[in-house]
Amino acid sequence: MNKHRFAPMSLRRHKTCDSRQRSLAIELLCHTFPTGAVVLDAYCDLVFSNREGSSLLKRWGALRRNDVTLKAGFRAQVPDEILGACQRLQQGDEKQAQRRSRPKFGGRIFVRHPTEPNMSAVVALERSTRDRRLAVFCILLQDGLKSNLVAGRGDQLAMLTIAERRVAKLVADGLRNGEIAQALGKSIATVKSQLMTIFSKLNICSRTQLATLLRSC
Repeated sequence: MNKHRFAPMSLRRHKTCDSRQRSLAIELLCHTFPTGAVVLDAYCDLVFSNREGSSLLKRWGALRRNDVTLKAGFRAQVPDEILGACQRLQQGDEKQAQRRSRPKFGGRIFVRHPTEPNMSAVVALERSTRDRRLAVFCILLQDGLKSNLVAGRGDQLAMLTIAERRVAKLVADGLRNGEIAQALGKSIATVKSQLMTIFSKLNICSRTQLATLLRSC
């Protein structure tokens, strides 16, 4: 069977997309996400926000001012709580840069709305793997009232790094530390350290709680 049989005509004619088309496709994909996604540059200026991100930024600001409804034409702005988290991450990276010859961006901060307990954000400082000079703040916004996550803590899973998520998944699958270390090619000490970090970030204290939290999401 011809693999291009069901492909749109534009894709049959152009097997590869230029960078502008790829950027547009990624942007369209981001707009479909149910979670608010916002990107700030290193100076905390807004670079991109998907539809849900813009909506939640407006709602965050309105609730902060105790406005019941969003006014027409109200412009979404990055709230002070999130900007403060960005600054703390940046300061932490600057201290790291002073200790190391090759600074490495990273880290996540969980931020709750000052008056609305259902609204929260995870702020991460990320560096491009292709160009280490490029660093941005990636922000995930969430309204717990619109989410199907249980107990209001599922959004904290975004606090975990990719490596920590792999460890968490294997723990939820019932593997012991030694088995996880063997599966991931790590030492048992490293697995134990990552597990303690996971417990701390998710505010839990047992493997059973971790498994329950992952299953609820």
